[in-house]
Amino acid sequence: MELPEATRIRLTSQHELIEGMVAHLSEEQLNQEIFPGKWTVHQQLAHLVSYQEMFYERVQTIMKSFNAVFSPYVADEDEAFLAAAKLPIHELLISLHQMRETLIKFYFGLNSGELIRKGRHTRLGNFSIALWAEFFLLHEAHHIYSIFLMSHQLTTSSTSNLKFDQNR
Repeated sequence: MELPEATRIRLTSQHELIEGMVAHLSEEQLNQEIFPGKWTVHQQLAHLVSYQEMFYERVQTIMKSFNAVFSPYVADEDEAFLAAAKLPIHELLISLHQMRETLIKFYFGLNSGELIRKGRHTRLGNFSIALWAEFFLLHEAHHIYSIFLMSHQLTTSSTSNLKFDQNR
């Protein structure tokens, strides 16, 4: 088994979309609640940073043990997320890129036997290390989409055209 090329490409580049989406936003805009009860752009990015670190710890646990089991991640209860939410945006972007390099080196260094190692998510079931990468990328894409919508909302006057439906 090999890590699919599409996964390799997204793992390498998907996160790079974020910087362009937030570069033109002021600190006030980054922290503005666009959709009531939902995270701000800044909080979305803080979540991606803390989630990526937690994800790396989980795949390391899978590699070191058999029968690794993980509960759903709850960002609002995570000290790392709460700390990240206090960091300036440029520090979050640096952290995101640095940890991504670590993830890329990890995933690109796995052999076929390692890619099939499994860990169980208590809600979603057993995933191979390769499938965990897909889960991670889809989760990240969801938040990048949220950042895209909010960034667009902040920079356009058309407030009635966007509908926003997300879990967080």
